Amino acid sequence: MFATTSGAPSTTAVRNPRRRQRTGSDDSVAARQLPKRLKRSGLTSQTFKPIQNTSAHGDPYSRDVTPSINGYYQDLRKHSPEDRESVNLTIRNRGAKRPERDKRTPKGDGSVELTKNETYSVTRLATTPGQFQTHQSSLRWHGNLAPGMGYAVAITPTEALVWRYKHGKNPMDSSKPLVVRLLHAASNANQPLPLALLVPSSPEPGLLIVTPVCGKATYWETLSSAASVDLSRQKQQAIQGTITGLASGERVTKMIEAEPQGFLLTISSGKIVHLSIADAQGKASISTQILRNTNTQTGGIFGSLRNVFGGSGWPRDIAAVKAATSFQRGQRECIVGTTRGVLQAWELNWNGAHSLKYEVDARPKLLESIRDIGIVPPDSEDQLFGVLDFAFLSTTTTGRELASSRSKSETSLLVLTVASQGNNVRYNLHVVNIANGAVDVPVVHPISCYRTPAFPEAAFKPTLLVSEQGQTAYVVFEKSLVLVSLEEIPDSPDSQLQTETSKMPDPFQDVLDFRGDKGYLVVGCGMDTPDRGFDGSACTVMVQGYGVIRVSVAPLAEGLTLLDRATITAEAKLGQAVFYGSQQSLFDFSGRPEIQFATEEVEEAAIRISRSITSSSSKHLSTAGPSMEQHLQRRATALADLIKHLRKHYQPIHLKFRWELLWEAEKMAAARAIWRCYSNTFASKPKEEKVLLYELVECISEKDKTENQPDDHETDRVRHWLIHDVWRLEILLPWATKALTLLYNESVEDNAPMTPACRARLISEAHDIQLAALETAYSFRQDNASLYGLDENTMVNGVLSQGYEGMPEIWTSTGYICQAVQQLAEYFQEFATDLDSHNSSDEEGSSPPQQLLEKIAQSNSRLVDISCKTQIERCRLLQASDNPDIRNHGQDLERASKGSRRELLKGLVNIGLYLPAIKLGEKYNDMEALAEVLESEIQTSQDDLTNNVLAGEETDEIRAKIALCEGFADKYFDKYGASWANAFFARFVAQGRVSQLLMHGPKHRRHMTSFFRSHPECAAFSWIHEVAVEGDLATAADDLWRAQKQADTVWAKKIQLSMSKLATVAAVTSQQKDDNDASSMAHEIDSQLEVLDAQEQLYRYLKPTMRRALNDTPAKVDVVMEQYFKRFVKAKKALRSAMKINVKKMVEEAVLDAEDLVDTISLMDEDGLDPASEFAVRRFLIAIRLVRLCKFETGEVARKDLLEKSIWRRCIIQDNWPMINRTEMKDDAQVEVETGATALFKTLKEGFKSGFWDDHPPPEPSALLNTGTTVESLRTSSRYDVASNSALEIIARDLEIEDSVLETCIKEGRLEQWWNGIVDAARISARNEANQSGEAQSRRQEAEREFQHQMVRDDQAAWGVQHADGAASGVDDEGDVMMGM
Repeated sequence: MFATTSGAPSTTAVRNPRRRQRTGSDDSVAARQLPKRLKRSGLTSQTFKPIQNTSAHGDPYSRDVTPSINGYYQDLRKHSPEDRESVNLTIRNRGAKRPERDKRTPKGDGSVELTKNETYSVTRLATTPGQFQTHQSSLRWHGNLAPGMGYAVAITPTEALVWRYKHGKNPMDSSKPLVVRLLHAASNANQPLPLALLVPSSPEPGLLIVTPVCGKATYWETLSSAASVDLSRQKQQAIQGTITGLASGERVTKMIEAEPQGFLLTISSGKIVHLSIADAQGKASISTQILRNTNTQTGGIFGSLRNVFGGSGWPRDIAAVKAATSFQRGQRECIVGTTRGVLQAWELNWNGAHSLKYEVDARPKLLESIRDIGIVPPDSEDQLFGVLDFAFLSTTTTGRELASSRSKSETSLLVLTVASQGNNVRYNLHVVNIANGAVDVPVVHPISCYRTPAFPEAAFKPTLLVSEQGQTAYVVFEKSLVLVSLEEIPDSPDSQLQTETSKMPDPFQDVLDFRGDKGYLVVGCGMDTPDRGFDGSACTVMVQGYGVIRVSVAPLAEGLTLLDRATITAEAKLGQAVFYGSQQSLFDFSGRPEIQFATEEVEEAAIRISRSITSSSSKHLSTAGPSMEQHLQRRATALADLIKHLRKHYQPIHLKFRWELLWEAEKMAAARAIWRCYSNTFASKPKEEKVLLYELVECISEKDKTENQPDDHETDRVRHWLIHDVWRLEILLPWATKALTLLYNESVEDNAPMTPACRARLISEAHDIQLAALETAYSFRQDNASLYGLDENTMVNGVLSQGYEGMPEIWTSTGYICQAVQQLAEYFQEFATDLDSHNSSDEEGSSPPQQLLEKIAQSNSRLVDISCKTQIERCRLLQASDNPDIRNHGQDLERASKGSRRELLKGLVNIGLYLPAIKLGEKYNDMEALAEVLESEIQTSQDDLTNNVLAGEETDEIRAKIALCEGFADKYFDKYGASWANAFFARFVAQGRVSQLLMHGPKHRRHMTSFFRSHPECAAFSWIHEVAVEGDLATAADDLWRAQKQADTVWAKKIQLSMSKLATVAAVTSQQKDDNDASSMAHEIDSQLEVLDAQEQLYRYLKPTMRRALNDTPAKVDVVMEQYFKRFVKAKKALRSAMKINVKKMVEEAVLDAEDLVDTISLMDEDGLDPASEFAVRRFLIAIRLVRLCKFETGEVARKDLLEKSIWRRCIIQDNWPMINRTEMKDDAQVEVETGATALFKTLKEGFKSGFWDDHPPPEPSALLNTGTTVESLRTSSRYDVASNSALEIIARDLEIEDSVLETCIKEGRLEQWWNGIVDAARISARNEANQSGEAQSRRQEAEREFQHQMVRDDQAAWGVQHADGAASGVDDEGDVMMGM
């Protein structure tokens, strides 16, 4: 050791030649003073084994062995601290411990896992004293670690705290901290904190404390003596000294161990001081000396130290001083680095000598390396660059290889630098190789994840730690930890592909920030010795106000490559925040601006984490525990933390993913509710009966659940499902309904049918399961919509009112769930109804308890509510689809769901829950259901009063119920207005209770008037309300006009038309209707009456024929068809079918459409008619008049033309015109008779007689050809708009047959030549008949006048009298009596 004394000049120590050299730890003073019983301990297999070189920063079993770089033991894997005897701070070891068989780290050491991912983990050590964990903003700490010994020391201005932070192999080792009072405390609070180091010693370490300002150094050989309660004894056992050469204003800034009992102190002025705690004979003493270059060489590459460390040229920018291993026993090398990038290598000798080996300026190379990769612009002038720290890179593991490397003067360093330009700060790690005075920087690792400037006034400076294997670097800042992988990603097909696509990632980097609101600060750190069997690396960090934490970097998992974990993923960062953000208060997982992820990556990561929580597939979740409630609560909390973290620290994610995250959280909340129901059911059920949930899980298909493993002793189906399959909750819920049927059928097959009581209990459990899940889900959705970035105002009771576009299927309203919930509600309602009807026949004890039935009934009303929600939600989702087929299906489903809802509400009424049914009708604004429920309850109650003999109390109750329901009905007129009135009145209409409906007119006049006027289908009786209540005759006339259009029979239509005409006249009289409007309406009424008159004429003509079939409608149809529609439509399929339909309507006295009536009249067989009957003579004229009476819309000329031409064609072809044309051997009289007997002549004549042809001249035969004989010509008529082409083809063929007959009449019968003569003959015949009729009428009128005159003359003769006063009485010429003339 160094033999210099305090204050003496540095000289070479003289070694006692008679003293034997120290080997291993045998020369330790403490070792030579071990108790005799320890020396006489029994021999073991380890006694004669050679001592291993486990050199470190203070191994209590290694004094003169070669220390390693960066605080590591060379043989670390073989001898970890846990393998050695642990040192108890309060009780000394009494003897050698036998080797333990189990070398694993003790379990359950109380450490708390702060964060973990695939790359690293952070734990909080449980051994930290409470004093250090408690945060006090006014208290300052400085700390240091001795990883080789497993001790930590924290120091304040007045005392030091020492404790064992690593557990030994003996779990009974005490970790009680020792408090050491400082002999030289700081004189004021502004002075720097003292520096402390633990000194390797056996059986317990010593303690060295240096006061920075005054330079006082205090050393205790053992911690026990340092922590002595007796102050005088503490001083007596302390070795004290003073740092010589410390000028005014200088202070000690840092202290490191340079060899087992030597230390290097960095002075604020740039001096380096060597401090020794033992003299040449090994006796404890403190001596110091300043490192100076004793080499007399000047100039050269290194130059003289005079300008470096001599005189007034002390460098003031020391960045770090590090002690390295030595290639030769008794020597130690240290490196001094300045912030400017100058590196000096010093060699410290066993005898106290020291010398400067070399000095290099690495700044140019460092700058060039970062300029090459674009971190620093080549021509930047305002760039600030500096070295912050460095560490040795170990490339060898054995002492021989290390010695060989050192002999070649090769040194590899990892240098931490900072480059700043304005607000842009970049940290970098440089691999620096120094060989033969030359500097090379082959590799640069830019730190991209951390760019926060380091505060110059920070007590803790950025520190670089490197793992022994050189694979990982830990950069420790005062409030952050940065992890950087130093491994190069090897070439592989994947890496080459990413390189070609410019996607090759940098090696792994990540940063852990402390929470800024807690004041946590790093006060010390060091590389840690990994646990036995752990192939990774670790460092330990002392955090003021929190404790000691260990950061462990795990080795690559099997099957993974460096490329696989090259980049920190969004999933990893989210996982840290979710699983560890709420369990501790050290790290801030809010993220940094340097680490950004694409929104798509964040979304996918969030979904994976959410699914890992609901399926318990995350490594951060335990799948076993005594409390399932706590397990589910933790998972629910993790899901809540996930969305909170996303909303607070990331860009808004897409709506689809927010919904998916919400649905996962809903399922977890629902699972908790299901578990509580299961627990309650399990606690109250009879032991021999089944629990439904247990059976449900068993019923689920293996592909839809995670199978439990009985071989692994997983036997609880329910817990296993809740742990692994909550994310598939929508599969479980439908089984709550299906299982009821399955279990009942199984019991029947086993000849042991379930009793009603057992069925009721299972139904109750099914209700509980579905209600617990779905009610909780909808409630959770409503309460947490804003948390997930959804508009809660668009939700009603958890159901969206809008915004379904683009959404996937919602788990609460899948088709299976909608069906299952409805079926379960119906199942109980049917069960309750059947139970009530068969209650008298049940065996004693088999009926369900009344309390259970009442409980299920109340649950059933809630289940009906849930059924309504699921149906509404599904309908809205389907109707928002882009697929028209799906939209149509949604509309159909909506109509069906409204019907099913009414049935469910009626079911509630049937089981006595009319009030819940009314409330549900109000909740969903289902006025039709409300009207049906109220009407049904009122009607049933009235029937009970009428048909049953009831006691007085029962009668009063029923009447009270009726009054209550009627009160609801009256209240709804004001509450819901027209919607309720329409539903309420429509119920009366549907049941045909028109008289009762009209009785509400005076009471609800406004609503009833609005209802009638908005429902034209009620016109048949709404006119009564208009006349009786409103007094509106004009509206009544309009209602009657509308009513006649809906009339089914001729007589009803005729009456309504007549009444409409009467009301119109009355409205004009009362000035409620305009004369022009009334005149137009009267004309339309007259036209309709004429159409009805034509149908009545046809009916009267057919009635004698129909009588032959008695009252059999089909027989009457057959008789008429046989008599009148046999020949003409025989070969015409479409026309014959249409005639059969029309004849059936005629038989039933139903109203025929005017066009159908025209076809019926014109298609009758001429030879079947009575030629003398007026109808037979006038039928075609009647048909033509009907066409003229039809009110065709504008643009329907083709329709009218087709219909009229068809009548003329059928009129012509009724007769054999080719035969008529053959006039040979016929005189004129015979030809006139044959012509006058044709339907054409009769029709023309009747038209001339009435003057009809004056305005509507008949068309010539050739103009009738090709009318309606093609599909195209039929399409011109709006009558056939909806007909298919195939149907029109059949009609066209039928009409083509008519057309061919007409063409024959024209060609062979020369109808064109006959036409004018026939028309003239018909006109003359009509005129002659009119003249003859006029002469006869004149003779009748002349006879009537002569008779009247004779009667007058007779009266005058009989009544002529002369009065006394001369007045006369008599009869005048008109036959009137005259008095007193």
